[in-house]
Amino acid sequence: MFCYAWKRFEEARTIPLGSGESPDLPNLLGRVLLHGTRMLLRRGLDRNYRDCKDEIGTVRGRIELGASLHLQARSIRRLVCEFDELSHDLLHNQIIKASLRRLARARTIEPALALDLMHTAQRMSGVSDIWLERSAFSRVQLHRNNAYYDLVLKIAELAFDCLLPIDHGSGYAFHDVLRDEMKMALVFQDFVRNFYLTEQSDFAVLPLTIQWDGELVATTGAGRLPNMITDIYLKGEGRRLIIDTKYYANALQRSQYGSNSFQSGNLYQLFAYLKNAASDPQFVRCEGMLLYPMNGTTLRETYRIQGHPITVATIDLAQPWPAIADDLLSLIKPVVTEP
Repeated sequence: MFCYAWKRFEEARTIPLGSGESPDLPNLLGRVLLHGTRMLLRRGLDRNYRDCKDEIGTVRGRIELGASLHLQARSIRRLVCEFDELSHDLLHNQIIKASLRRLARARTIEPALALDLMHTAQRMSGVSDIWLERSAFSRVQLHRNNAYYDLVLKIAELAFDCLLPIDHGSGYAFHDVLRDEMKMALVFQDFVRNFYLTEQSDFAVLPLTIQWDGELVATTGAGRLPNMITDIYLKGEGRRLIIDTKYYANALQRSQYGSNSFQSGNLYQLFAYLKNAASDPQFVRCEGMLLYPMNGTTLRETYRIQGHPITVATIDLAQPWPAIADDLLSLIKPVVTEP
């Protein structure tokens, strides 16, 4: 799911994980980061010129005259020079090395995997050890020649979010980022959008902004109607489909009478999209879908509401990948409904 959200699914397929099961997310991330780093080492770590300043016995680059004269006054036969040096000691390499060490110290990491992580970090001998902070990831600047680092760095960033330091600096405890609804809502949305963008050809996946079907009657000038920006819009031959993704712990709500019903706020939002978009003739029969990750309840319910087919569905992300892909593709097949 993350690899589709990051648009790195092709690169992810080249990283072998072996046949063993990973008991939790830190061990899975550890294996992916380990294999990704080994691939970087086989390819050769990225390197670039860095500004250096050092006391050396010969002239190299630009001489710092004042500092060099100070050395001569102390009878030190050396020069202070500024020069460019081709080095592996770059920020993205430092982040990867620090991430390997960080994961190796997680409480739940398998001992054999922790050892492999530490040994791989030691192979990056020309790279400095840094104290890893979140701001480091935003400072990395990749370009066409080192874009292959992107997936490994995203794995490292996800691992950073999953591990919290333990008191007294003895290691790291696992924080389940998959339960962070705000963060995972965006990941789930990007995953579904990029999956349809890549894995099917019946629909074009496009951005869609919907204006309210209304007119100004009176105003104080203090505000205006907001635009409605859909999560995912699929445009096909004779079909229009708006998908609203929701990453909730439960796709159902409990009514005051004790029965389960769909989340009313989500339905209101989707219906507002459909009715206001319908002011354009091409959206008169536009379809809508609410899509949730499955959490114990399987849903695949379709209604026709004021002329619009509306589906409420869940997708089981715990099943094998081929089954997930088949379910996502089946969701966008035409639903036969009575007019």
